Amino acid sequence: MSTPILSLEHMDSVSRTEQDWLFEKLLGKLNSHRHIFLTADPGWGILEYVNELRFQLAEKNPEIHTCFMDIMPVHSSTSFLELFFSALLHRFPDETSCLEIDNSSMDTLRIPELIAKRKKIKIAVFLANAHLFQRFKDPIPFLRTLKLELKYQKHCVYCFYGNDTPYLKDLLHYPGPLSGLGQLFELRHKPLKHRSDSIRKLFHDHKKRIDYTTSINMSYAVDNHPFYLKLLVWHALILTGDTCTEAIVEKSLNNLILHFEYRYYEIAERLTPKQLNLLKALVEGNQKLYSKSIRDKYQLGSTSNIAKIKTSLERKEIINTGRMETVFADPIFREWLRRRFFGRP
Repeated sequence: MSTPILSLEHMDSVSRTEQDWLFEKLLGKLNSHRHIFLTADPGWGILEYVNELRFQLAEKNPEIHTCFMDIMPVHSSTSFLELFFSALLHRFPDETSCLEIDNSSMDTLRIPELIAKRKKIKIAVFLANAHLFQRFKDPIPFLRTLKLELKYQKHCVYCFYGNDTPYLKDLLHYPGPLSGLGQLFELRHKPLKHRSDSIRKLFHDHKKRIDYTTSINMSYAVDNHPFYLKLLVWHALILTGDTCTEAIVEKSLNNLILHFEYRYYEIAERLTPKQLNLLKALVEGNQKLYSKSIRDKYQLGSTSNIAKIKTSLERKEIINTGRMETVFADPIFREWLRRRFFGRP
């Protein structure tokens, strides 16, 4: 057997996949108290990605205490401050309740720093749906004050994340009101770029093996989606004794399908027959949805009706339409439709 040009360790050093490299970089920045902003397309799995960041940050740094906030229900600067206070009260009830601060005043933003100093800890605040600042009426003055209050807190670090929207980028890029508060990272899903090297590295780190072809097939099985691939790899790792095989990958994928089946049935039951027909066309590998043969075969109706169906499925975050093709936001859901719902091999 010929010796590979690059060893696995060398390959890892020169060609680690973007997401694995980025994950470690983000952990490093949060650990060194540098604020960050994360954006991703809807359906990318950013919440799960950030939850993993929170878990590993706290696990590797016992002195760091994390706090989660979601501004989904917030529509004004006042309700944001109330949410901010409420989240801190829930996370640090004793310390927050003894502070004599009006929960609707800008002084609320100083509470994490005060708690961190009093408890001699560090606090990492993760704030979800940051793109919804656009709901606020005239948010610019509030966000400028927010930046000034958070930027120089020495014992706290902030991670804002949300959908990749032009509005959020405008807030972060100069002269936007949040420019300079932290660095922006755009999380990208690249369906055509396999992540074989990160899979093989993970198996190598656990003193197990997986050959190149199997690792590529595993990556393509879930459209190279970083979050769902991570789930699949960990399931395969658990089942692997020494060497991961195609049979183990298949069993791992089936395990994931069964794990999420109840939720997938709930999603499917809320869809109309036309929406399901379009999904069936995609599951069976059809991309030319507007062609007459496809419209007739799957009873999709007119081209304008197809456009409406696609838009409704995109709003439900079931599919994403790119320049080249339409893909499922959740590749495990696609495989569930193929194998369990539509009953195709």
